[in-house]
Parts: sequence; structure tokens; C-alpha cells
Amino acid sequence: MRAMHEIRRMIFAGELPGGTVVQDRKLAEQLGLSRTPVREALGRLAGEGYLRRDKRILTVQSVSFEDVMEILATRRLIEGETARLAAGHMAPSRLVELRAAIEGMIDPREVSHDRHWTVDDLVHLSIAEASGNRMMARLVKDLRERTRMFGLARIPRRFAPGKDEHLAIVAALEQGDGDAAARAMTVHLDNTRQGILDLLAGTLAYDPPAGTRGDRKNQGSTS
Repeated sequence: MRAMHEIRRMIFAGELPGGTVVQDRKLAEQLGLSRTPVREALGRLAGEGYLRRDKRILTVQSVSFEDVMEILATRRLIEGETARLAAGHMAPSRLVELRAAIEGMIDPREVSHDRHWTVDDLVHLSIAEASGNRMMARLVKDLRERTRMFGLARIPRRFAPGKDEHLAIVAALEQGDGDAAARAMTVHLDNTRQGILDLLAGTLAYDPPAGTRGDRKNQGSTS
């Protein structure tokens, strides 16, 4: 379990970027584990599509621009519906937690990538769970992980707009308005997609997170 957790973390954190060849012996030494659990974890990750096997060589799966566009299009359909279904079914305490987490991110210069992504996960995964549809909730989690594999440096941070969009989703859920929640979620994911297009076109203004100096290679985001 620890091997699986650590290797997944390394992939999502960019410590094992797409195209990296992974070897059980080296990973076992790095993690201070025996080769058996590491080998088992690599097999599971290959089965889940996070690693690609070519004969005896395992490499981290790359997520291309085309892949992430398809992922966001799929998320748009699924998460719009999970937001609709979640309306009226989220515990008031969870809605309070979501609003507090979002509003607690005040200054982008003081919010790390990890904290930003954690809050983003809290919002999207809580909504998916509250939808009551376990299959869609699993798909949302999987697609978000693959979005992250695209690389945080390649996804625009959109700190203030993203915060406002999340609050709009939460406000609709607080009102129990499923249609409004679905619209707000769709707008959010459409804007995330457009942000990536703008970033690649070189037209997006950067919003440096805590602990960076504002250079492009350190920029990250959530969606």
C-alpha cells in the first residue's frame, strides 16, 4: 500500500514525469522498501493506465495536449451532471467546509500548489461523492488525476477566476439549485480549457503561487 501511494504521489507531483523509465530496483532503494511491493505497485499502476509497458520496460504514461482536451470535455459532461445531482444532497456542514476552504485562499503569493490542488480536490470530489453515483465519482477522480499528469506547469493557475467560479458552484449547491450548479460547473471547466489554450498561445497573464519567483516553469494550477 505504501509503495502504491508513494509512486502515485511521485507521478502526480511530476517527480516521475511522462516518459520516465521506472525500475523496481531503483524505486525500492529510493523508497526504502523491498522490491516485491514495489513490483506489485508498478503492475497495478500499469493496469490502471498510469504506466506503459513495452516488453520488459515500464515508462510513465504521457498525457498530451490532445489527451487533456478530451479529458476536460469528458469532465464537462460528467461533472456538470454530478453538480446537478449533488444539489440538495450535500450536508450543510460539508458546504460550510467547502466555502471556508475556498475563501481561505486569499493571497495567491501565500498559497502553494499543494494547498491549491488540495482545495480543488475537496470541491470537485465532494460534489462527485454527493451525487450518489459511485461510477461517476470514480470517473471524476480518475480524470482529475490524469489532468494533473498533464503537468501543473502546463495548466494556468487562474487563481482569482477559479476561486470565484468555485464559489458560484457552492452558492448554487447551497440554494439546492441543480441546474445552476451544473451551469456553474460547466462554465468553470470551459474556462479551465480556455485557459490552457490561452497559455499555449502565450496570451495568459501569469499568477505566481507561493514559493516561486514567477517564472513560467514554476507556474501551476488546479481545475
